[in-house]
Amino acid sequence: MSCKLDAEDMTSALRSTVLEMTFDGERTIWAPLGDFFGAGAELAACKTWYNAVTEDGTMFCYWVMPFAKDAQLVITNLAAAPVKVQLQAAAKDYAWNEKSMHFHAAWRLYHKAKTVRAGGIDTNYVTITGAGKYMGDTLSIYNGADAWWGEGDEKIYVDGETFPSHIGTGTEDYYGYAWCHPNTFYAPFHAQPVGIGNLHPGYSVNNRFRSLDAIPFHKSLKFDMELWHWAGTVVNYAPTTYWYAAPGAACN
Repeated sequence: MSCKLDAEDMTSALRSTVLEMTFDGERTIWAPLGDFFGAGAELAACKTWYNAVTEDGTMFCYWVMPFAKDAQLVITNLAAAPVKVQLQAAAKDYAWNEKSMHFHAAWRLYHKAKTVRAGGIDTNYVTITGAGKYMGDTLSIYNGADAWWGEGDEKIYVDGETFPSHIGTGTEDYYGYAWCHPNTFYAPFHAQPVGIGNLHPGYSVNNRFRSLDAIPFHKSLKFDMELWHWAGTVVNYAPTTYWYAAPGAACN
């Protein structure tokens, strides 16, 4: 699928224009277009295995989205200003079977979240019930201080674990770099298309996608990330999560 927006305020349009997709009667995707395509609220050239943004602002995603009978795609502009949308989607035959899963994407915003100086607060990316495979995430953050926001560790609980089987050493380590590096980069499964907000007030976007390291779950998956900041400040913290799941799965 590819999408290009035309609007006077592109930052607003990337967040206010929402993608909603339903497969076989189940709504499995709800996310702002910019966040869904891994760009957040700022278009910067980037290419990974699952998404891309070109120099002219066209956004691409390469997720396979199987369905048995039917699919519906709806784009809604939640803002007052008009947004022009150019959208293309490719489809082909697919043999649905008992092992097939629908594609899911969910977005949430912690608006004006208060941080604690030199301390972590567990922040929930997503909690899923059902059976599936966790495939990755995009984190968009607006940092409010001249200090690093990403000391926090990921904590991924599978099938009701009391201690996470997947626990990390820092948000930047999870996203494929270190030491709050503000430089932009992209590779097949990790990217930082925007990094100015890592050291100063401003915006940053981090992507991590999974292939051989997809995380399977039978009953549930809970993903928390510590919001661990070197300053007491206010941030806008918005994770988008991607996974496959058997019909009937749900998330919070």
